[in-house]
Amino acid sequence: MIVNSIDDTAALNMLAEICHSNLKNSKDLNDYLSSSRGLSSDIISKYRIGFFPQNLKKLTSFIPESLLLRLNIAETPYRSQFSDYFSLIFPIYSEHGDAIGISGRTLLSDIERRSIGIPKYKNSSYKKAEILYGLKEASEEIIDSQNAYVVEGYFDKIAMDYAGVNNAVAICGTAFSQKHFLKLARYTDKITFILDSDDAGLKSMQRIYEKYINRGIKMRFLRIPSPFKDVDEFFREKSLIDFEKEFKQIIPGVW
Repeated sequence: MIVNSIDDTAALNMLAEICHSNLKNSKDLNDYLSSSRGLSSDIISKYRIGFFPQNLKKLTSFIPESLLLRLNIAETPYRSQFSDYFSLIFPIYSEHGDAIGISGRTLLSDIERRSIGIPKYKNSSYKKAEILYGLKEASEEIIDSQNAYVVEGYFDKIAMDYAGVNNAVAICGTAFSQKHFLKLARYTDKITFILDSDDAGLKSMQRIYEKYINRGIKMRFLRIPSPFKDVDEFFREKSLIDFEKEFKQIIPGVW
Protein backbone atom coordinates (compact mmCIF):
# COMPACT_ATOMS: atom_id res chain seq x y z
CA MET A 1 0.00 0.00 0.00
CA ILE A 2 1.08 3.60 -0.56
CA VAL A 3 0.21 7.01 0.80
CA ASN A 4 -2.70 8.14 -1.34
CA SER A 5 -4.32 11.25 0.09
CA ILE A 6 -3.67 14.66 1.60
CA ASP A 7 -5.00 13.27 4.89
CA ASP A 8 -2.40 10.51 4.80
CA THR A 9 0.39 13.03 4.26
CA ALA A 10 -0.80 15.22 7.13
CA ALA A 11 -1.10 12.20 9.41
CA LEU A 12 2.40 10.96 8.54
CA ASN A 13 3.85 14.44 9.08
CA MET A 14 2.19 14.42 12.51
CA LEU A 15 3.48 10.90 13.25
CA ALA A 16 7.03 12.02 12.42
CA GLU A 17 6.70 14.96 14.80
CA ILE A 18 5.17 12.82 17.55
CA CYS A 19 8.06 10.35 17.30
CA HIS A 20 10.64 13.13 17.27
CA SER A 21 9.09 14.82 20.30
CA ASN A 22 8.85 11.46 22.05
CA LEU A 23 12.61 10.87 21.72
CA LYS A 24 13.19 12.79 24.95
CA ASN A 25 11.44 9.93 26.76
CA SER A 26 14.05 7.30 25.86
CA LYS A 27 17.40 7.52 27.61
CA ASP A 28 18.59 4.39 25.77
CA LEU A 29 17.96 5.88 22.33
CA ASN A 30 19.45 9.24 23.27
CA ASP A 31 22.56 7.55 24.64
CA TYR A 32 22.81 5.41 21.50
CA LEU A 33 22.53 8.42 19.17
CA SER A 34 24.91 10.65 21.09
CA SER A 35 27.46 8.19 22.47
CA SER A 36 27.47 5.30 20.00
CA ARG A 37 26.74 7.34 16.87
CA GLY A 38 28.16 10.71 17.88
CA LEU A 39 25.16 12.67 16.61
CA SER A 40 24.50 16.21 17.80
CA SER A 41 21.09 17.47 18.83
CA ASP A 42 21.08 19.67 15.70
CA ILE A 43 21.50 16.68 13.38
CA ILE A 44 18.89 14.67 15.30
CA SER A 45 16.49 17.58 14.93
CA LYS A 46 17.32 18.17 11.26
CA TYR A 47 16.38 14.60 10.33
CA ARG A 48 13.54 14.43 12.89
CA ILE A 49 14.91 11.17 14.32
CA GLY A 50 12.48 9.82 16.88
CA PHE A 51 11.19 7.21 19.32
CA PHE A 52 8.04 5.31 18.35
CA PRO A 53 5.29 5.63 21.00
CA GLN A 54 4.94 2.63 23.27
CA ASN A 55 1.23 3.28 23.89
CA LEU A 56 -0.52 2.42 20.61
CA LYS A 57 -3.95 3.23 21.97
CA LYS A 58 -2.87 6.76 22.87
CA LEU A 59 -1.22 7.16 19.45
CA THR A 60 -4.51 6.39 17.68
CA SER A 61 -6.07 9.42 19.33
CA PHE A 62 -3.82 11.46 17.03
CA ILE A 63 -3.14 9.15 14.05
CA PRO A 64 -5.96 7.17 12.38
CA GLU A 65 -5.82 3.50 13.29
CA SER A 66 -6.79 2.66 9.70
CA LEU A 67 -3.68 4.39 8.37
CA LEU A 68 -1.39 2.60 10.84
CA LEU A 69 -2.82 -0.75 9.72
CA ARG A 70 -2.89 0.05 6.00
CA LEU A 71 0.70 1.29 5.88
CA ASN A 72 2.06 -1.67 7.87
CA ILE A 73 2.93 0.48 10.87
CA ALA A 74 0.73 -1.61 13.17
CA GLU A 75 -0.16 -5.28 12.82
CA THR A 76 -3.34 -5.04 14.90
CA PRO A 77 -5.12 -2.20 16.72
CA TYR A 78 -3.18 -3.27 19.83
CA ARG A 79 0.25 -4.19 18.53
CA SER A 80 3.05 -2.67 16.48
CA GLN A 81 6.50 -4.11 15.87
CA PHE A 82 7.74 -0.51 15.85
CA SER A 83 6.75 -0.28 19.52
CA ASP A 84 8.11 -3.74 20.33
CA TYR A 85 11.38 -3.85 18.43
CA PHE A 86 11.98 -1.03 15.93
CA SER A 87 11.52 2.03 18.10
CA LEU A 88 14.34 4.22 16.71
CA ILE A 89 12.49 6.06 13.95
CA PHE A 90 13.76 7.68 10.76
CA PRO A 91 10.92 9.59 9.06
CA ILE A 92 11.00 9.20 5.27
CA TYR A 93 10.31 12.37 3.32
CA SER A 94 9.79 13.09 -0.36
CA GLU A 95 12.07 15.61 -2.04
CA HIS A 96 9.26 18.12 -1.48
CA GLY A 97 9.39 17.65 2.29
CA ASP A 98 6.23 15.57 2.77
CA ALA A 99 6.41 12.57 5.11
CA ILE A 100 5.62 9.39 3.17
CA GLY A 101 6.60 6.73 5.68
CA ILE A 102 8.87 5.68 8.52
CA SER A 103 11.74 3.28 9.01
CA GLY A 104 12.50 1.80 12.42
CA ARG A 105 15.78 0.38 13.68
CA THR A 106 16.14 -2.15 16.47
CA LEU A 107 18.75 -1.68 19.16
CA LEU A 108 18.92 -5.42 19.82
CA SER A 109 22.27 -7.04 19.15
CA ASP A 110 22.70 -9.18 16.04
CA ILE A 111 22.59 -12.32 18.20
CA GLU A 112 19.39 -11.20 19.95
CA ARG A 113 17.51 -10.22 16.81
CA ARG A 114 18.53 -13.38 14.94
CA SER A 115 17.32 -15.49 17.84
CA ILE A 116 13.81 -14.04 17.44
CA GLY A 117 14.00 -13.75 13.65
CA ILE A 118 13.76 -10.02 13.01
CA PRO A 119 15.79 -7.79 10.66
CA LYS A 120 17.78 -4.74 11.73
CA TYR A 121 15.27 -2.35 10.10
CA LYS A 122 11.54 -2.37 9.44
CA ASN A 123 9.83 -0.04 6.97
CA SER A 124 6.27 1.12 6.65
CA SER A 125 4.73 0.65 3.21
CA TYR A 126 5.90 3.16 0.63
CA LYS A 127 7.46 3.02 -2.84
CA LYS A 128 11.07 2.44 -1.86
CA ALA A 129 12.27 2.28 -5.47
CA GLU A 130 11.22 5.93 -5.89
CA ILE A 131 12.61 7.41 -2.67
CA LEU A 132 16.14 8.56 -1.90
CA TYR A 133 16.68 9.29 1.78
CA GLY A 134 17.90 12.82 2.41
CA LEU A 135 17.13 14.21 -1.04
CA LYS A 136 15.08 17.01 0.52
CA GLU A 137 18.13 18.15 2.48
CA ALA A 138 20.65 17.53 -0.31
CA SER A 139 18.89 18.80 -3.43
CA GLU A 140 20.25 22.36 -3.46
CA GLU A 141 23.82 21.21 -2.84
CA ILE A 142 23.50 18.55 -5.56
CA ILE A 143 22.46 21.24 -8.04
CA ASP A 144 25.22 23.62 -6.93
CA SER A 145 27.98 20.97 -6.99
CA GLN A 146 26.59 19.08 -10.00
CA ASN A 147 27.34 15.82 -8.24
CA ALA A 148 25.26 13.48 -6.08
CA TYR A 149 26.87 10.96 -3.74
CA VAL A 150 24.82 7.78 -3.31
CA VAL A 151 25.44 5.82 -0.10
CA GLU A 152 23.63 2.86 1.46
CA GLY A 153 22.04 3.65 4.79
CA TYR A 154 20.45 6.36 6.94
CA PHE A 155 23.52 6.70 9.15
CA ASP A 156 25.79 6.84 6.08
CA LYS A 157 23.82 9.79 4.68
CA ILE A 158 23.79 11.54 8.05
CA ALA A 159 27.53 10.91 8.55
CA MET A 160 28.27 12.49 5.17
CA ASP A 161 26.19 15.51 6.13
CA TYR A 162 27.83 15.74 9.55
CA ALA A 163 31.28 15.68 7.92
CA GLY A 164 30.35 18.52 5.56
CA VAL A 165 29.42 16.50 2.45
CA ASN A 166 25.90 17.83 1.98
CA ASN A 167 25.16 16.45 -1.51
CA ALA A 168 24.58 12.81 -0.49
CA VAL A 169 21.48 10.60 -0.57
CA ALA A 170 20.90 7.02 0.57
CA ILE A 171 19.10 4.08 -1.03
CA CYS A 172 18.45 2.45 2.38
CA GLY A 173 18.19 -1.27 1.92
CA THR A 174 16.93 -1.42 -1.64
CA ALA A 175 18.56 -1.68 -5.05
CA PHE A 176 19.41 1.47 -6.96
CA SER A 177 16.47 1.65 -9.34
CA GLN A 178 15.75 3.26 -12.68
CA LYS A 179 13.44 5.69 -10.88
CA HIS A 180 16.30 6.62 -8.55
CA PHE A 181 18.50 7.20 -11.59
CA LEU A 182 15.92 9.35 -13.37
CA LYS A 183 15.19 11.34 -10.23
CA LEU A 184 18.84 12.24 -9.71
CA ALA A 185 19.25 13.03 -13.40
CA ARG A 186 16.82 15.91 -12.90
CA TYR A 187 19.32 17.53 -10.52
CA THR A 188 22.76 16.64 -11.85
CA ASP A 189 24.71 15.01 -14.67
CA LYS A 190 27.15 13.27 -12.29
CA ILE A 191 26.53 10.53 -9.72
CA THR A 192 29.19 9.13 -7.36
CA PHE A 193 28.46 5.79 -5.69
CA ILE A 194 29.97 4.80 -2.33
CA LEU A 195 28.34 1.55 -1.25
CA ASP A 196 29.44 -0.77 1.54
CA SER A 197 32.81 -2.47 1.24
CA ASP A 198 31.41 -6.00 1.64
CA ASP A 199 30.73 -8.37 -1.25
CA ALA A 200 27.10 -7.27 -1.50
CA GLY A 201 28.06 -3.61 -1.80
CA LEU A 202 30.75 -4.28 -4.41
CA LYS A 203 28.42 -6.49 -6.47
CA SER A 204 25.72 -3.84 -6.27
CA MET A 205 28.11 -1.25 -7.70
CA GLN A 206 29.01 -3.65 -10.47
CA ARG A 207 25.33 -4.11 -11.39
CA ILE A 208 24.79 -0.34 -11.38
CA TYR A 209 27.85 0.17 -13.57
CA GLU A 210 26.72 -2.41 -16.11
CA LYS A 211 23.15 -1.07 -16.26
CA TYR A 212 23.67 2.69 -16.26
CA ILE A 213 27.17 3.47 -17.50
CA ASN A 214 25.99 4.39 -21.01
CA ARG A 215 22.88 6.29 -20.01
CA GLY A 216 24.22 9.84 -20.45
CA ILE A 217 25.21 10.50 -16.82
CA LYS A 218 28.82 10.67 -15.63
CA MET A 219 29.26 7.94 -13.05
CA ARG A 220 32.03 7.40 -10.52
CA PHE A 221 32.49 4.57 -8.03
CA LEU A 222 34.55 4.98 -4.87
CA ARG A 223 35.77 2.15 -2.68
CA ILE A 224 35.69 2.53 1.09
CA PRO A 225 39.23 2.07 2.44
CA SER A 226 40.07 -0.85 4.73
CA PRO A 227 39.23 -1.62 7.51
CA PHE A 228 35.99 0.37 7.33
CA LYS A 229 32.79 -1.28 6.13
CA ASP A 230 30.73 1.84 5.41
CA VAL A 231 30.81 5.63 5.29
CA ASP A 232 29.36 6.01 8.78
CA GLU A 233 32.09 3.85 10.29
CA PHE A 234 34.76 5.80 8.37
CA PHE A 235 33.63 9.20 9.59
CA ARG A 236 33.46 8.08 13.20
CA GLU A 237 37.27 7.95 13.09
CA LYS A 238 38.28 10.07 10.11
CA SER A 239 37.82 13.59 8.74
CA LEU A 240 36.71 15.17 5.48
CA ILE A 241 40.37 15.64 4.54
CA ASP A 242 40.90 11.90 5.03
CA PHE A 243 37.81 11.20 2.91
CA GLU A 244 39.22 13.25 0.04
CA LYS A 245 42.59 11.48 0.28
CA GLU A 246 41.64 7.88 1.01
CA PHE A 247 38.56 7.13 -1.10
CA LYS A 248 39.86 5.84 -4.43
CA GLN A 249 37.94 5.61 -7.69
CA ILE A 250 37.40 2.10 -9.03
CA ILE A 251 35.92 0.41 -12.07
CA PRO A 252 33.35 -2.06 -10.67
CA GLY A 253 34.27 -5.63 -11.45
CA VAL A 254 37.97 -4.73 -11.79
CA TRP A 255 39.20 -4.96 -8.21
